[in-house]
Amino acid sequence: MKKLYSTREYKAWHKRKLQKIERQLQAKNNSSTKRSNQVRKNNSRGIENGLPFAIYAPVDFRLIENAEECLMFFRNIRNEENVKFIRNYQIVVMSLFEVEQIDYATISVLTAISDDLKSKGVVLQGNFPRNKEARKFIEDSGFLSHMVNETNRPFPKPGKSELIFFEKGCGTLSGKDNRRISQVVKDSVGHLTGETSQSLSVKTILLEICGNSIEWGGTENKQWLLGVKYEPGKVVFTVTDVGKGILQTLHRKFKKKLLDAFSIKNDAEILLGAFEKKYGSNTQEINRNKGLPAVKVSAERGILLDLKVLTNNVILHFDDHSRSMVFDSGSPRFKGTLYQWEMTKECLSKI
Repeated sequence: MKKLYSTREYKAWHKRKLQKIERQLQAKNNSSTKRSNQVRKNNSRGIENGLPFAIYAPVDFRLIENAEECLMFFRNIRNEENVKFIRNYQIVVMSLFEVEQIDYATISVLTAISDDLKSKGVVLQGNFPRNKEARKFIEDSGFLSHMVNETNRPFPKPGKSELIFFEKGCGTLSGKDNRRISQVVKDSVGHLTGETSQSLSVKTILLEICGNSIEWGGTENKQWLLGVKYEPGKVVFTVTDVGKGILQTLHRKFKKKLLDAFSIKNDAEILLGAFEKKYGSNTQEINRNKGLPAVKVSAERGILLDLKVLTNNVILHFDDHSRSMVFDSGSPRFKGTLYQWEMTKECLSKI
């Protein structure tokens, strides 16, 4: 008696089964290839540069000059829906590959956002611009000082800039923070005059602006960022937090007063009112000659040059109010506040 698997009927059945399996495998391979081609087509820019699913920064990545496109990018990298889970890590992937222009305001905000994401357990990954000038700007900016290279080692600290995080804490600066700011002032004065010395007046102004970040902030990780960039003949300063922003805090704390006094004004006028002592501070010190009003006075006296303030849906240009603007309804907002200004040797003589 022949064994079952050696009979003609079994062999015919086995042949038909193999043919069916082959057809199924072929169909699966064709479907997989089709999907792969579609993914490759949809993500060709990312795969081309080693960053699939990347969020691309705009070619003009200058926050002050191209605010709306930059804010769209910042909104996207802070969007929880864009967080990818890879090997038990939460990652947001960005690409700076196509960036041709970038400014220090962008560097400051990007650094602050990166730190805020880190506090939430999310790692921000990315690449460099192919444009050599944009890449060098990033290298000189201090942005990489808060990153690690492919061997998990920190990048060397540049000598042309500093990015220093401060804890908001209980609402005041610690002794350590005061000493760090004192050193920044010494280095800045030294850069502008050639003589490293302390300037209490410069420190007072810097502390006032930093105090505003503490007062009107609200970041979950309780931090704000001081940026200092040394350029020929001048120093560029930024103070950044990625919390609620001045306008959102104003509307929350002084809702009734804003409705009474500014019912017919736009957000730019309301924000400017905060710099003109129109209403009390977040600490309820009504019309004090400090805080935001002190910042405006310093700008008017020429101590702070090219002062810009970006918060929520408004950017104020204190050097040219015609350039101040309120972003259109539906456009991205900046969740936080950025101050940027410059100082020269002549500024020191006006203090």
